[in-house]
Amino acid sequence: MSEWQTLALEDCMEAIIDYRGKSPNKTTFGVPLITAKVVKGGRIETPDEFIAETDYDDWMSRGIPQAGDVVMTTEAPLGEVAQLDGRKVALAQRIITLRGKPGVLDQNFLKFLLQSQSVQEELRSRATGTTVVGIRQSELRKVNLTLPSYEAQKYIGHILGSLDDKIEMNRRMNETLEAMARAIFQSWFVDFDPVRAKASGEPTESICQRLGLTPELLALFPDSFEDSELGEIPQGWYPTRLDDVLELAYGKALKAADRVEGPFPVYGSGGVTGFHNESLVDGPTVIVGRKGTVGSLYWEDGASFPIDTVFYVKPKAQLTYCYYLLQTLGLEDMNTDAAVPGLNRNNAYRLFTSFPCGELREAFDNIAMSIRRQIFSNSEQSENLSKIRDTLLPKLLSGELEIQEIDD
Repeated sequence: MSEWQTLALEDCMEAIIDYRGKSPNKTTFGVPLITAKVVKGGRIETPDEFIAETDYDDWMSRGIPQAGDVVMTTEAPLGEVAQLDGRKVALAQRIITLRGKPGVLDQNFLKFLLQSQSVQEELRSRATGTTVVGIRQSELRKVNLTLPSYEAQKYIGHILGSLDDKIEMNRRMNETLEAMARAIFQSWFVDFDPVRAKASGEPTESICQRLGLTPELLALFPDSFEDSELGEIPQGWYPTRLDDVLELAYGKALKAADRVEGPFPVYGSGGVTGFHNESLVDGPTVIVGRKGTVGSLYWEDGASFPIDTVFYVKPKAQLTYCYYLLQTLGLEDMNTDAAVPGLNRNNAYRLFTSFPCGELREAFDNIAMSIRRQIFSNSEQSENLSKIRDTLLPKLLSGELEIQEIDD
């Protein structure tokens, strides 16, 4: 620690870009707008707000963000941190951009330093407000940063950044795998692509090559359609109510005060809300948002505890079929309570679907479960990498763990 020095944040900065006090004109497309709500867990989620390209230069008059700049939320919430890549973005209110002085403060190191417990505690101690806690730029400038040599910063930033990069790569891979499974379900059971191709007389070899099927798999699909109350559906399939495919079982109330920390994730309609020492259902299971975030869907591989704001699925067909079917039904639009958004399961049960033969559902299940096993493996690896990163982070940033110890 003898080579470490403590400096005020403002003394380490080449640029501090702050857009508080301004409100941009938002559009439905254009330059992505980085808002406080999309900066979470060390990364920037996909923005859903934009400003017009023609407004960009006027709006960004206080400074243009660069690749490597670190952004931090200044309120609602305070202290979420992420790093910009090379994509063109605009900055909203409640976001401040920090750019360290070359040779003084490495940007990768800064990202992790701002997430450290000591800096987060100082941010909160300098914040003001009760309902909405935030920090003024004048106070942010005074925050103390304890820094090793610049070369050591670069090395530490590289180590922690490499772990983050692998975690992000796994996340993107899982998004791609999930999209593949959804696309297969859509093609087979919603758009009926193989049936349409066979009905049109397209040669088997051509269909298999175009749709990525084997001849044996293609043979499971009919080659014609029939009329039904749902309209035209594949020959031999039949209209089926959702409650003949699955049951939406109620979760169980579990107040935060009654939870005992344990290994089992507790699911609300917004996802995992904590952990408990007991589970309600074994995995894998599918969880459906009932109150709050209506129609949200979660696949959980392990045992879990769905609370009373969600349903969990008791399948009457393959669970993978149920999961991807639910994604096509528009459950998120079935809110039946204006005061507190809610999903009425009897309304959901009245939805109809065209139900394919068991062999075809089983074939889809084999493919989908293979994809889900890869997703689980990636997620498990990311969880282990996160634990390693979170163990190294405080030790590296405090000097407790020397760089040569990592090399050894």
